[in-house]
Amino acid sequence: MILIIGATGTIGRPLVARLLQGGHHVRAFTRDASRLTPAPGLEVAEGDLDRPETLAPALDGVHTVFVLSFGPDALTQELAAAELVAAAGVRRVVKLSSVAAIEPAAGCYGVDHAKAEAAFAAAVPEFTALRPSGFMTNILQWQSTIAASGTVYQCHGDVPRAVVAPADVAEAAAVCLTRPGLHGRPYQLTGPEALTSPQLVARLSAALGRPLRYVETAPRDAVAGMVGAGLPPAFAQGLLDALAAPEPTRGGRPTLAVRHLTGRPATTFDTWLTRNLAAFRTAPLPLTL
Repeated sequence: MILIIGATGTIGRPLVARLLQGGHHVRAFTRDASRLTPAPGLEVAEGDLDRPETLAPALDGVHTVFVLSFGPDALTQELAAAELVAAAGVRRVVKLSSVAAIEPAAGCYGVDHAKAEAAFAAAVPEFTALRPSGFMTNILQWQSTIAASGTVYQCHGDVPRAVVAPADVAEAAAVCLTRPGLHGRPYQLTGPEALTSPQLVARLSAALGRPLRYVETAPRDAVAGMVGAGLPPAFAQGLLDALAAPEPTRGGRPTLAVRHLTGRPATTFDTWLTRNLAAFRTAPLPLTL
């Protein structure tokens, strides 16, 4: 039995689908069971990582776990989960981490991921960290300002990133969960091309056939915006610190990890954009990861 923590999100949903397609038995750990469509081989365990006692019964009979947690409480949640998977005798854990965890970790966001990686590595015999460079779906955050004024506001726009398609991350995770011998090292998952934010905006502008304006935002203003949206100041600053890291090893240099794990090239940004261009029009269609 494979337990998926974070089963209804951008990565978890396609991951569950891929595992079921492969004939694996999956237990989805989620706050809301109604968000999952019943399927052969799928069990649902309702719970919340903020209440670790709900995770313990979900681990019964589980040999492999995928862990995805995000937010200011992610480290506390994952440290508790590491203790529970150790107590349950889980053999393999695959954690969705971040390039920010590469030593020396970038900001508190990277430090927290690195600490969680270490906890899971100590808790189970087989541990794999997946460190994506950033998701192509992050540009969906630009929808409202594009619709309002044809403008994209972003900070640290000069830092190139080889952003990766979430579906590629899900497929890589499925391989690491089900194939032996892939533990003991992190995998840095990227797309095939490093692009700055202005370059991403230019690609989107060309695809839409309309001019878009890029405006570089001061980091302090970006933090203020995130705090205004409800994020704690320290967590918001940690996210910005991770985005500011200029080293090519932190996502600015494409890797072959997706090809190595899945046997096919990573999805290009232009391919992902073509599939999801309707999301930037007035009547968006369902997102294709």
